Amino acid sequence: MIGFIFSALLIGVALSMDSLAVSITCGLQKLMTKKRALILALSFAFFQGLFPLIGALVGDLAKEYIQAIDHWIAFGLLATIGIKMFLEGYRYDVKSCSLYDFTKTSVLITLSIATSIDAFVVGIGFGIQYTITQQLIIVAVITLCTFIFSLIGAFMGMKAYFFKPKLALMIGGGILFGLGLRIFLEHVLVAH
Repeated sequence: MIGFIFSALLIGVALSMDSLAVSITCGLQKLMTKKRALILALSFAFFQGLFPLIGALVGDLAKEYIQAIDHWIAFGLLATIGIKMFLEGYRYDVKSCSLYDFTKTSVLITLSIATSIDAFVVGIGFGIQYTITQQLIIVAVITLCTFIFSLIGAFMGMKAYFFKPKLALMIGGGILFGLGLRIFLEHVLVAH
């Protein structure tokens, strides 16, 4: 159980890195206030919790058809998202990310969805790998981590003293890749 909780925390932190990076760039803008930081964090957390839940439902429906290769799928999804996130971090340019007005509802929702797409794909893996109770725990952890990291990111951006978004994305990508590799290796070692 401790291993599962630790994995859930790692997943929550890793998936929060997109939101952290975007929150920092939003916080750098003069439009950011404490109230707007809270709204931003709530929006990011809501979508980041919703998308893996939807993904898990898709994974649950497909579970019986793909159980023999579920470890390959989980590894493939997490590794792909991890590599993608790492490369996004490597190419990250804060100047090009600060050109949007996050105070507009449409922009806020678009940013919330954009930072949550990866969580949907990872959620498919949850549906294959974990029980419904475990899925709900992971989703709750992801939601909480995203809220906390988004709020911190916005405040750090406001103070112009922050953890570099580039590094956050690269670390998040590395964590997701490592989790995918662990799932794969656990299955290979148990099978032998």
